[in-house]
Amino acid sequence: MYLIKTEVERAGLPIEIVLMPIIELAYYLFSYSHSMASGLWQFIPSTGKLYGLENNWWYDSRRDVLASTKTAVKYLKNLNKLFNGDWLLAIAAYNSDPGLYKKLLLKINNKVN
Repeated sequence: MYLIKTEVERAGLPIEIVLMPIIELAYYLFSYSHSMASGLWQFIPSTGKLYGLENNWWYDSRRDVLASTKTAVKYLKNLNKLFNGDWLLAIAAYNSDPGLYKKLLLKINNKVN
């Protein structure tokens, strides 16, 4: 938890981000979902690959605490930018499909305007 807190603070993210792996899976490093998400930060293979996480027969960096935490911080910062600084949307999109949230926001904004 200390390592995650250090990376989150260093990147300037809200400290509550540290709690995401606890809420999601009780810090169980070897968790695996039906969508093939793995590790503390539950990266699916495609997102992991997009952000440079290595995954081969011998090593899965999605399960490496430091590598996956640094990657999660980058991904969350990108999502925060995508959603104009809205951390709630960034966190929600982290757990699903950012494109889906962007489409929903466009629909909502079009109906409001």
